[in-house]
Amino acid sequence: MANLIKGIDVSRWQGTDINWEKVKTNGYLYSFMKVTDGSAYSNKFIEMGKIQSNDAKKAGLKIGYYHFAHPSNFNGIEKDAKEEANYFLKILKTFPTPNFPLVLDLEDEKMTLTQDETEKWIIEFKRIITNAGFELIIYSYSDYLNRSLPKNHQLGQMPLWLASYPKVFDINVFPKNPTGWTSWIMWQYSDKGKPNGFTSTGSDLNLMTKDFFNKY
Repeated sequence: MANLIKGIDVSRWQGTDINWEKVKTNGYLYSFMKVTDGSAYSNKFIEMGKIQSNDAKKAGLKIGYYHFAHPSNFNGIEKDAKEEANYFLKILKTFPTPNFPLVLDLEDEKMTLTQDETEKWIIEFKRIITNAGFELIIYSYSDYLNRSLPKNHQLGQMPLWLASYPKVFDINVFPKNPTGWTSWIMWQYSDKGKPNGFTSTGSDLNLMTKDFFNKY
């Protein structure tokens, strides 16, 4: 694992009773926190993410943020994507400065957009985020992206955070990339981790390429 860096990601389910110093001592050097969900999110959960972010940063971890997307064509694809992106950016202003690019979490199984519409929605979301001065990572599963995007989509240059949970973890057996991508910058390999520092609910476990980690 010399070229892969361990990290975690958390949301409201992990709460704020986390000993981040122990997390870092256990070798986890970064964490991504959930900031928003769709175009409206409970203030209670937003404040929870803010506490997680501040505490993780104080402990010396690099931090990043993700937005759980609910792509829709209810008011038009571009308008919907713009609304979610701007909401994400608005809430982020109250959070500590991130070390990493922002993340678009794309896994909503209730999404009803066509493949072409989904690609168009992501492109518009990315445009808003980029215009605000941030880079963007896409998080998802290979199966979800293969089902949701056209085979000839133009998103393969976006940094990919890939979720794939093997029954038996083997660091030498990497997950299969979705169509359009040749590599990933992060691999979420478990949703049942419990690093030192967590007293109850555990966290997702991730591996980030060393090059990407050092870039930020």
